[in-house]
Amino acid sequence: MTDLESYTGLDRLTACFREFHRLSLSRYGSYSELYADYLMTGIRLFDMPVGIISRISDDQYHILAVLPDTTGLTVGDKLPLGDTYCSAVISQQTSMAVAHAAKDASFAKHPAYRQMLLEAYLAAPIWVEGEIYGTINFTAPEQRERAFDEVDVELIELMAGRIGQVIEQDQTDRRRQEALSLLRENTELFESAFQYAPIGMALVSVEGRWLRVNNALNKIFGYSDSELLSIDFQQLTHPKDLDLDLAFLGEVLEGKRDSYRMEKRYFHKNGQQIHALLSVSMVRDEAGEAAYFVSQIQDISAQKRAEAELLERQSELQSLNHQLEVLSTTDPLTQLGNRRELDQRLAEELQRSARSGEPLSLLLIDVDHFKRYNDNFGHPAGDLALRSLAIELRKLARANDSAIRQGGEEFMLLLPDTDEAGCHAVAQRLSQVVADIAGLQSAITVSTGGVTWQPKPDTKQAVAADVLLKSADQALYRAKQAGRNRHCQAPLV
Repeated sequence: MTDLESYTGLDRLTACFREFHRLSLSRYGSYSELYADYLMTGIRLFDMPVGIISRISDDQYHILAVLPDTTGLTVGDKLPLGDTYCSAVISQQTSMAVAHAAKDASFAKHPAYRQMLLEAYLAAPIWVEGEIYGTINFTAPEQRERAFDEVDVELIELMAGRIGQVIEQDQTDRRRQEALSLLRENTELFESAFQYAPIGMALVSVEGRWLRVNNALNKIFGYSDSELLSIDFQQLTHPKDLDLDLAFLGEVLEGKRDSYRMEKRYFHKNGQQIHALLSVSMVRDEAGEAAYFVSQIQDISAQKRAEAELLERQSELQSLNHQLEVLSTTDPLTQLGNRRELDQRLAEELQRSARSGEPLSLLLIDVDHFKRYNDNFGHPAGDLALRSLAIELRKLARANDSAIRQGGEEFMLLLPDTDEAGCHAVAQRLSQVVADIAGLQSAITVSTGGVTWQPKPDTKQAVAADVLLKSADQALYRAKQAGRNRHCQAPLV
């Protein structure tokens, strides 16, 4: 792919989308591979000679990646943040696009300009878990012949956003692996301690009275020797376990078995319930008559608690995995589905329409002049406007519709079982409810582009998803060209 300068209009948008789509779907073996791909792509697309990805920490500008390697800067270099253009990005928490720094009052006086005379600068903050992690930026010593436009800014913001998502996902995975490792360590330590713990031993009469006990058993039950010897084991046994224990004893006395093993609950002297592993064997005298039982009692209360905790942790991990799955298909700002969710739902609905013959419509929605709205009222106000629009989209959507935030101020509605007239009607209703949104700094409007696919009766082959998307995008482009705040419907391309 060549740089963006060779494209115009919709071709340029399509070129951007395709290249960012490639970056989003790429899988990398290391951060260095990821950073290199993004920087090489940005250098090519923005026609800027130098690209840097940084980590901002303690007012220091840490270079994580730099291309080309002939800039005099290397990975690992640290600079005072105030000596870099990125200090403006961090302080304002927004993207920066400067085509001619000498004519920009804030940049002409910047230390970075005085030291390096960098005339062109394009950068976006990388957000990780709600905090600015660093920046991705591109610089040039010459001023640009063409000023940066919304496509440049939105593309670098998408690139920064994707890098932040990869870093955030990696950090989440690392924390989860650390938690699992710690859990395994705790379990292994417990098992080791459990195996070498002293075991309670007792001689028990055929009537069930304690004849002799060891210190470990005293500790298990909390009684002294004399106290245990004055009672029988039935008094310490949980009522729900007593019948089974006595049944096993009866089988041993009758010679039906030589020994038995069971888990059993006892009561400590203080009333606390004890889980124990009980092993019992019979000792007979020379005449073959039952003399006494040898009991081994191992306190497994800690193991039972650990099992319960393990089950609880497993449940927590399952819940976390579910939350991560939801997050991977959810836009964090609006809680609508994201592009990954759209890809999944669109593929499903295209196949379903192909089978059923019912029409499928796609409505592409763009907030008019949203950059101007952000510039006038600030990004928090812009975020509120996007969330408010998302609420209206959820209200408007039917149960089987899908409301998606594709990115920035662009949204989508996937409308199964909806023909062209229905798609147009939804667009008109949306335009009305958006105009009535209250609580914003200023009223907003939307431009919409729609496309409808009606399967032919003689085919079960679904139309390609990118064909549907491209047609809707062209319709949206026509709506903008026609003055915005309107709907255009396009045929399939």
